[in-house]
Amino acid sequence: MKKLKVLCLALLCALLITGCGKENDDELTEYQENMNTFFEHIAEYNDEMNNIDVSEEGYVSRLLELLDGLDAEVAWMSTLEVPEEFAAVDSLADEASENMTQAVLLYHMVYEDEEYNENVEEAAREYYSRANIRIKYIVMLLHGEIPEGEGVIYTEESKIFGGGYMNKPEEDGSDNTADE
Repeated sequence: MKKLKVLCLALLCALLITGCGKENDDELTEYQENMNTFFEHIAEYNDEMNNIDVSEEGYVSRLLELLDGLDAEVAWMSTLEVPEEFAAVDSLADEASENMTQAVLLYHMVYEDEEYNENVEEAAREYYSRANIRIKYIVMLLHGEIPEGEGVIYTEESKIFGGGYMNKPEEDGSDNTADE
């Protein structure tokens, strides 16, 4: 589950996010504090998942419980009011939450069904990976970086942090700049 990667990402964000934005802006400050809380909680879940002893009885129940908590954290993060400076984060947070919810649902199916289904587990890993990619993009945007990768579209728009946003619908004209 690339738990170390999630932990490193969460710690990096927790350390660096405080450097984003103006301290006088209450909305931005509140968002930064909430995101710091989110990444602290994600790191805690990551630590707990990494410390599960698979030789102990009930480890599957503990893993599913932690995944449920992780899903709740990502869902909470997706409900935060996103300041205009980070407008691109809003849809990514929603997508991360949707993917994490689907991943957790599928992990429950894998571990709670009487018969193991490799395809369901593979789908669960894919949704989990998608959620983590979106969280990674959120971290990048919060640090003023432009995410790059397959399926990422970057376009200029003057009113959005970093001068642009991701995944702009093609019908909006992905090569056009917004009017001031």
